[in-house]
Amino acid sequence: MQTPVHLVWLRHDLRVYDNQALYTACSAAAHDKGIVLALFIATPQSWNAHQMAPLRQDLLRRRVQAMQTELAALNIPLLAVEGSDYASCEPLIAALLPLGVKALYAQVEYELREQRRDQQVSILLAQQGVAAHWFDRLCIMPPGSIRTQQGEIYKVFTPFKRNWLQRLASDGIQCYPKPALQPEHSLLLPALPPMQAPDQSSGHWPVSEAEILTRMRNFCQQRVSAYQQERDFPAIAGTSQLSPYLAIGGVSAQQCVARLQLEANEAMWQEKSGAAVWLSELIWRDFYKHILVAFPHLIKHRAFQAETDLIRWPNEQARFAAWCRGETGYPIVDAAMRQLNQTGWMHNRLRMITASFLVKDLHIDWRWGEQYFMSKLLDGDFAANNGGWQWAASTGTDAAPYFRIFNPVTQSERFDPNGDFIRQFVPELSAKTGKDLHWPHRLVTPKGYVKPIVDHNEARKQTLALFAAVKGKAAEAVDA
Repeated sequence: MQTPVHLVWLRHDLRVYDNQALYTACSAAAHDKGIVLALFIATPQSWNAHQMAPLRQDLLRRRVQAMQTELAALNIPLLAVEGSDYASCEPLIAALLPLGVKALYAQVEYELREQRRDQQVSILLAQQGVAAHWFDRLCIMPPGSIRTQQGEIYKVFTPFKRNWLQRLASDGIQCYPKPALQPEHSLLLPALPPMQAPDQSSGHWPVSEAEILTRMRNFCQQRVSAYQQERDFPAIAGTSQLSPYLAIGGVSAQQCVARLQLEANEAMWQEKSGAAVWLSELIWRDFYKHILVAFPHLIKHRAFQAETDLIRWPNEQARFAAWCRGETGYPIVDAAMRQLNQTGWMHNRLRMITASFLVKDLHIDWRWGEQYFMSKLLDGDFAANNGGWQWAASTGTDAAPYFRIFNPVTQSERFDPNGDFIRQFVPELSAKTGKDLHWPHRLVTPKGYVKPIVDHNEARKQTLALFAAVKGKAAEAVDA
């Protein structure tokens, strides 16, 4: 009689601690003297179809390799195989069933293609009499669990957050411990295509779970108290920089909240404290995923505010290309885009500034920018990226009013007052100081730097006209 095998299919939950699927599989194996086998399937064709950044793909592969070592210490083999697209997952899993697989354990994912992939696997398992256990841990509060008194999905963040916090206060947070050491075994695995090795392009980001958890703990212990004061200044290391790990599941949002509670205690509930503001960012992450599940048309690149899909964006290709390169003539925009291109990461304040500039100064469809960000971001997450872009473009739920238009020069002066960030990524302006750094075109544009490709004041007037044409009203622009 075969020893029962409990198969854990890892996707965006690449961690040993607080992994419900892994923990449950280990508990089940202890009950029936079974074996736990972990599986990761690389699907680069599907990743590319989703515009997943090469850096993010590399981070995934590196984290899988690190997790192989971590699980091996628990006598749990992690079989990392190379597929092609999501369609390859079903036959690869089918190839493992003859090992005596009794049950599969995995974390749900919310996007449509991922749901179809999992439905096909569920059908296969049902036909073979194999149980499938799906766990919902991508959000702290699962989608659909936070509703209005009328039972509807919140479309505005503030009341969603209020209800969310009440739920946290009443129910608390649960994190699953590291599984126990498993008995040694000699499971003979089939010869499947091994996962391709990472190219180490994301090598400056550590990937061991110990290092990731240390980064999270240190932020909560040492820096979160100053988060409210420092988070908007890109020249300061004022953010947690945990987003790449949250995106691949190297750490869970539940772990972040649990550690925050432990370190910040009552400060977490004080509205304007650094701990409360960082917690609010984690709640935004939940909010956008709840919206994505409730309104799946967003996955098909539709605007939440349907009438804004009628806007006729000029979409000048040359302007878009200049924005992508970081050659717009607006220093804060150019520095931000070069940071993205060179590092795969961009400060959150700069994401808002560059998104607003693309849509409301260059009049480019927000979807162009959304997809470009996904193709570059180390922390690319569809729900958060889509939600952020629709907020900036004034097309989404809880969006900035369309007449609120970021002034890139004012934003530069406010959030990079000494120009330290700009000089780091726009060396052509290294000799400039003060206002001349934030707007270097007063007399003659410095040699080597580009002239501004649009006039902000004229561009905002055109933005109002574009929106007024579909909303049937006009408004005075608010320069933020």
